[in-house]
Amino acid sequence: MRSKILFVFLLILFMPLSGCIGTDESDEEDSVAPSTMEKIPDLTAPNQHGDNVTLSDMEGTMLVVLLNMGEWCSYCIQATENATSLIQEMEDLDDRYNVSFVEILGSNETWEAANQTYAVNWSMEYNTTHPILHSQVAADYVSGNVDGGFPTYWIVDLDGVLRVKSPSVNSITAEDVQEQYDIYISEK
Repeated sequence: MRSKILFVFLLILFMPLSGCIGTDESDEEDSVAPSTMEKIPDLTAPNQHGDNVTLSDMEGTMLVVLLNMGEWCSYCIQATENATSLIQEMEDLDDRYNVSFVEILGSNETWEAANQTYAVNWSMEYNTTHPILHSQVAADYVSGNVDGGFPTYWIVDLDGVLRVKSPSVNSITAEDVQEQYDIYISEK
């Protein structure tokens, strides 16, 4: 009985570290999620203002991508709430490189693809200024490129290569981006 109580206690204790685990309707081998040191798949999708944004257009900057879901994922809400301060910290930390930050919103509150209205409301609710990509193509991109739960952060170098994949809420810092930039420069 004591071991069951300990198990339940540990389960409850570590559950917040897992993020939101979505149901994956595809087989594990169908996943096209990039591995670290691979170029990320390109995506063009509308942002919350209706303008198309293309990830490859951000090459030449240190890019942070937040693969996120809607209101059903409380950890995803936390990630969006903290995005503005993370962006500011990244911009203030190091002026040797430009920083880009994109959130790809895979779903709304009912697991359907986030649409224009939902993306605008999401941006206003959490007071964001960064691009929030949405639509069915964004939903497909998120579901096809996440293999560890939501939210997932990517740190992408100036050549569009994935340096860090971190599937947990608020799991990267401005210093992590700076460290990856320093590694990138040392390899050139």
